[in-house]
Amino acid sequence: MLGSVRAARWRHVVLAGCAVVLGSATAVEAQSTEARLVQRRLEYRAARDQWESARSAVLVFEADFASALEAAERARRRGDDDARERALAVAQERSGPLRSQTQRVEDAADDLDRARTALIEVIAVRMENLVDDMRQASSRRERDRLDVLFRDLRNELAQLEDEIGSRVLIDPVALPDVVFDPRDGPEELEIKAQIMERRAAFTDSAVVQVDREIRDLGSRLRNERRRADFLAGTERFDDTRLPVVGGTPPGDAPVAPGDSVSGGGRPATLDERIRLKQQYREQLLLYRDQLLIRARAFRQAVGFIS
Repeated sequence: MLGSVRAARWRHVVLAGCAVVLGSATAVEAQSTEARLVQRRLEYRAARDQWESARSAVLVFEADFASALEAAERARRRGDDDARERALAVAQERSGPLRSQTQRVEDAADDLDRARTALIEVIAVRMENLVDDMRQASSRRERDRLDVLFRDLRNELAQLEDEIGSRVLIDPVALPDVVFDPRDGPEELEIKAQIMERRAAFTDSAVVQVDREIRDLGSRLRNERRRADFLAGTERFDDTRLPVVGGTPPGDAPVAPGDSVSGGGRPATLDERIRLKQQYREQLLLYRDQLLIRARAFRQAVGFIS
């Protein structure tokens, strides 16, 4: 009998010790994640500053290149062949610096994408940790405090998502219509083919980015469901609140009209956003294919003229 009592006490001590160890490990992991979160934010802000600087410069180069093309177009409409040749020579001369600066923007954008992805990943880990902490919270006050932190990180993720893909949009530079013209020479056709191929390359980058967004949204959706399921369960056993039986997930404010799809803003749910991202991806692929077809047609026309 005495041996059984001692064994039971020993098991209790072991279980208590395991709980302390696990709790300490969770606390250390949370501190480590917080430190990485601070570092990733700093790296992201530095990368964004570099990208914005490079992008501002490329807009200047692109405007100069566009103005030379427009000058060639005006000269062609006037029938001034000499002026057209001079303008095309200027456009060709300016295309080199534009390509070089565009590459610098692409390099800076790649760095920004990596920094943003690293920040998103550590935010996702921290949000998962917060859900786990909420499940182990000893009081409702602590649980609510952790949920506030969760929502703040969710808002930060939403801001990062709004920025994703902005670099691959074609800048609204005033370019002449890129269409066939019977008076086009080999140089003009080559320039038009390059414009189409450049836009197609931007579109390819957009597709890669959208794929990443879809994966991230799927991960967030699973984490949000874990949190909602847990909060719904705690609400049912909370004497101070009515049980949650459906509708808006616990702890979330109702969706404002401006946040709904019909209002033209952010879609109301993650499910909806994933679906719209998938539709957008299909549109990008179709647009990319059309650009490449047009570029190939310009190059074939160059072969006929040559």
